[in-house]
Amino acid sequence: MLRARSYTVINLIGLSLSLACCIVLLRYIHRELTVDTHAIDLSSIIVTLRDIDGNIYPAENPSNKDYSVYEKYIEDRCKLIEEENSTIVSDDVSYKTNLMAADTTFFHFFNYRVLEGNLSLDSPHDVILTEDYAMRLFGKESPVGKNIYFDGKMLTMSGVIEQPLCKTTFNFDVLVSQKLRLDWGVLNIELIRVNSGFDILKQNEKSNVYRLHKRNNLSGNIQTRYKYISWKDFYFESSISKKYDSIFIFGNKEYILVLSGVVLLLFLVGLLNFVNLYSVVMQKRRRVYGVKKVFGLSVGGLFAEMWMENFLLFACAVFLSWCIVETSSGLWEGLFSEKIPVTGFDWYLSLGLLLFVPLFTAIFFYFRYGYRKPVACMRSAMSDNGTMFSRYLFLFLQYSITLFLMILSLYFQRHFDFLINSSHGYQTDDILVAQLYNQNRIFNSITHQQLKERYRCIDEVGNKLNECPFIECWMNSSTTVWKGFPTRIINNSDEMFELQAKYVSADFFDLWGLKIVDGGLPDNINNVDESVIALNKYAMKLLGYTGLENASVRSTSALMVYMKNNGEIGEYGVNMTPVSAVVEDYYMGHLTEGIKPMIFIVGAKDAEGDVMIKVKKDREKEVIDYLRKVEKEIYNSEDFTYKWADDIVAEMYQKDKETAHIYTVFSYIAIVISCLGLLGISLFDIRRRYREIAIRKVNGAKPKDLYIILGKSYMLNLVLAFVVAAPVSWIVIYYYTASFVEKAPVTFGLFVIPLFIVLILSMLTLYYQINKAAHINPAEVIKSE
Repeated sequence: MLRARSYTVINLIGLSLSLACCIVLLRYIHRELTVDTHAIDLSSIIVTLRDIDGNIYPAENPSNKDYSVYEKYIEDRCKLIEEENSTIVSDDVSYKTNLMAADTTFFHFFNYRVLEGNLSLDSPHDVILTEDYAMRLFGKESPVGKNIYFDGKMLTMSGVIEQPLCKTTFNFDVLVSQKLRLDWGVLNIELIRVNSGFDILKQNEKSNVYRLHKRNNLSGNIQTRYKYISWKDFYFESSISKKYDSIFIFGNKEYILVLSGVVLLLFLVGLLNFVNLYSVVMQKRRRVYGVKKVFGLSVGGLFAEMWMENFLLFACAVFLSWCIVETSSGLWEGLFSEKIPVTGFDWYLSLGLLLFVPLFTAIFFYFRYGYRKPVACMRSAMSDNGTMFSRYLFLFLQYSITLFLMILSLYFQRHFDFLINSSHGYQTDDILVAQLYNQNRIFNSITHQQLKERYRCIDEVGNKLNECPFIECWMNSSTTVWKGFPTRIINNSDEMFELQAKYVSADFFDLWGLKIVDGGLPDNINNVDESVIALNKYAMKLLGYTGLENASVRSTSALMVYMKNNGEIGEYGVNMTPVSAVVEDYYMGHLTEGIKPMIFIVGAKDAEGDVMIKVKKDREKEVIDYLRKVEKEIYNSEDFTYKWADDIVAEMYQKDKETAHIYTVFSYIAIVISCLGLLGISLFDIRRRYREIAIRKVNGAKPKDLYIILGKSYMLNLVLAFVVAAPVSWIVIYYYTASFVEKAPVTFGLFVIPLFIVLILSMLTLYYQINKAAHINPAEVIKSE
């Protein structure tokens, strides 16, 4: 190893880079695949998903025997309610928090380390804080026994818990007792621990079937079904991830598969590079092995020597790779948008690399050289053309993988640029989405005085917004331009279609720049029964309408339920209702999902919800400072939360951005590794051909002729690799984007640019060696040979 220092150094650098990339990616993948491992017997926990007319959400185990899990299978239950952006008060200061209501059975399902106090939620006034949130409220003081207020009720700190090392689905800061409220205004989420007799597949055969049900005291029927999934699968449940991503944390299986593919390719690049360069050293040492065999070196001794050398190389490489990982931790945190803590998996990963990979490479070299006869081993290494062929083959594979990664990285970057720069059909410039109301959700037990104070604060916020000279317009809305919910709509031919429903006011369209292309909307709507219907162009086409003359729709169940003046229950949308306006199409969500058919129920202005503000150009800082002051003045809170609409759109494409950056970073690392391999092979190959070069020079070969002779085999290798990598990468791109409605086009330059980059870098890598060989003194070379 020390005698072949150049090869050893080159090999260590390439191997360390490859292993560092694999370690980073595997740590992230492991974290994604071990979510909620702080659960007690995770495999026995299931959760119910309720589907009502296509709306899916986590719910309780139903009482209806047609759907429910039988009691004989249930060992324990835990009911949860999560509320994002709830408000608590500590020392007369308001704070926003993600709150979860539970009971003490929650800790029968999940292990949390208690830092202070205990885990009791038996009393309605018990509250437990996470460590970070306790630090935010009380600093370094002990919070146990101190009080905070929620909905005007005093709560006493019973304990502080530590955030688990593993990633968790729950996104809460404060844990309160469910007994705190008689009615939380939403359905419970129920976790069920089942025994070994429970069969989830048989249960879903029974419960995951739509059945019609009569709505209580309302007209129309609803279709309902239930699906049970294991809690370990909940993190990747795509049917609810977009609707509950602010309450729970969700993952993406496709993203994990993409990263797994990158790990495999980078590991292959590093391993091929290692085998290629180490085989050069082995080629030089064949004579030594032959002599050792003559003098009695045993088969086991030879294997032990090979394994020890491989082990030492990999030990150095693993150490260097961890140095790279730790010194560049900021880069990886930015790449994955999260910090990955040190866990026991890091030790297992390192030990696995040290134990198994050197063993594999030692076996490879042993079978290649260990069974050869001493005479064959002592032949000149310089004459082994078969070995050179295998090295060219490995270099070809390295080039193929590198070009494949580069083509994908370039496409994903173009795709991301296409997504982020394409028009979504609504304006986002200078629009601020702010959470100005530090108030919790209304529930049935709210007092008249609390309700009065609530609306006084809302009115005061509105007055302050009207007074600000830097605000063009604003509105409240509980519905965003990005989200809706599926609802079944029937046209005048009695055909049923699924549309995305949104409850909005008329100024919603003006704020977001949504154009009314046909019909119109009333200026003021004060009552529910005055609401009107608007459709987007796609919905009009889907329902079979060419104009507003005969366009009318109804829902399979009431779109809105309200109380009439005479005390009767009113239902809006169950009867045929004319369409009042047609709205220009826009992309409601991710651009790749395409335009969806939408129905807008246009009614009175919202009294609550997020505040959406159109800010005057270049007045963003003044407005932010003003709103922060307003919230402090009205709610005594410095916890002002806001997002710009542009940033919200960018968040939709966060995974696309990460994918593009990951492929870009790791593809260029693959280039470096491949160039290192090329450098090592050329060091050996060109030096091996010095006598040939000298004879050619004696016979009149010019330096330019030698450049072509020495470089053409490597360039041909690169071209052949491109011939393989280009169609394979095109196939991968085609199938990966097959379900995308909108996507970046695949162009000729997508393939040529990576080839050009790798070609230039390879030529620069070879230039020094070829230039040195082209200017040798033939007499000295022939004399030494």
